[in-house]
Amino acid sequence: MLSSFLSAMNYNIKEMIANSSKGIKNIEVGNLIVIITEIKSLGVEMVNITDVENEKAVRKIIPDFIKILNENANLFKDFDGNMSIFEDLDSKVMKIIKKNKKVLNLKKPLKEKLEKLEPEPDKITKLKKERDFLEDRLKNTFILPIKILILNSIDQIDRKLKDKENIEKNKQRRKKFTTELQNTKDRMKYFLEKAKQAINTSVQHSKGRPIYEADFKDAYLNLYSFSSKLKIIGKDDICDECREIAKVFIDKPEDQEHNFPNLISKVLNLSDDIDSYLK
Repeated sequence: MLSSFLSAMNYNIKEMIANSSKGIKNIEVGNLIVIITEIKSLGVEMVNITDVENEKAVRKIIPDFIKILNENANLFKDFDGNMSIFEDLDSKVMKIIKKNKKVLNLKKPLKEKLEKLEPEPDKITKLKKERDFLEDRLKNTFILPIKILILNSIDQIDRKLKDKENIEKNKQRRKKFTTELQNTKDRMKYFLEKAKQAINTSVQHSKGRPIYEADFKDAYLNLYSFSSKLKIIGKDDICDECREIAKVFIDKPEDQEHNFPNLISKVLNLSDDIDSYLK
């Protein structure tokens, strides 16, 4: 009931803000008041929903909320819809409320939440065991997209544990893995282009001879290198197929002579959209 109410209120607030030319700052909803504060430095609006009786007290701590958001401005850059990155802010916001609980007329549910700011010991142990398991998986995984997914799960746990040192470590590792993935994609693009160019060159230089007799050494080298990058992103099926074709290009087995044009077509028809291999 409460979540549905808040979702509906959230939608209506967005509509009112979007359609307002004067810039609404306060909205009264029954015995609740919605305080809208523009944070120009971040390009966002902060919305606080409170009882009317708490309005003045909430306005006093809004600058503290803004300070926290500005201190974590990096979370708002290139936001991709992943709400878990904001989980670390929950405890900081709740600590401000806890600090000001004497001036706020807190309801029972919020008081209970304040008492549970820190994870329970059993929960901490469980989270640490889960993190150790994921760390072991990360260490033994060599497929870059999967490494990034595992790291995201580890990061969510560290945020629940409020482990600042590991959160920072995860940022550095994510940057490293993301860079490695981009480098892999760039090399894939390069080797695929070179493989196709080498095939076209070999065909053009065949000069009326059967294509099968042309020199496909460069095509072999680039296609094999392309297949090695496919393995890094976990595309073992396409990797194996490319290696089989590359092997035919260099070994020229007699039983593949009739199939040679089909193999050439397969390589030339490989998608140039590198991101498609990551789906």
